[in-house]
Amino acid sequence: MENYRLFVDDFKRMTRKASISLVPLLQQRLQAPAMPKAQAGSAFGVVLSFAGTVDGDMIPHLIQLAERALSQIGSSRKETKRAMEVLIEAVQNVIHHGHIDEHGDSSVFLTVEHTPLGIQLHCGNLMDESSAHDLGGRIGHLNNLSHAELRKAYIDVLCQGDQNPERGNAGLGLISMAKRTEGPVEFLIEPHASGLQLVTLTSTIKR
Repeated sequence: MENYRLFVDDFKRMTRKASISLVPLLQQRLQAPAMPKAQAGSAFGVVLSFAGTVDGDMIPHLIQLAERALSQIGSSRKETKRAMEVLIEAVQNVIHHGHIDEHGDSSVFLTVEHTPLGIQLHCGNLMDESSAHDLGGRIGHLNNLSHAELRKAYIDVLCQGDQNPERGNAGLGLISMAKRTEGPVEFLIEPHASGLQLVTLTSTIKR
């Protein structure tokens, strides 16, 4: 988590320069030495980092890269499967709710980190203030539910069938993420130089 904090702190300092866009900043920071890569057989570190525009076609490629990275550190099949399910939901959340720029693109940063707590996924993107706080409220509500209550909420939403082809099934992805995450889904909102909000979700998948 300390590596991730260094990442966010540096990102906040650099975003004071409003002329610099989100993706180059993330790419620069992810290539810096402050976030050490976890090598095969090593204890802890970042096993995958990505920054760029994202759409539905990107998800299979990210899954393939993440699965390969986790296999190199000896992650179990069950742990890897749960981590990939959370990764899918996190990226789809960006696609459905993230800020779309003037080129029609949504930008995201994603890190998969091997930590003493398990596998941690950090997923960040830009959102307008209203959407960011709405998302935070929904995650806060889910964090207060028991696992049994999350299962019931998932079934209830699934049965309602409130599916929007552009926005996804209302709340289903967040519930799915909360079900597979040990402990609360951490949620961080920080102001960005663009006037938007930088929203970061952190999920932990324990062994």
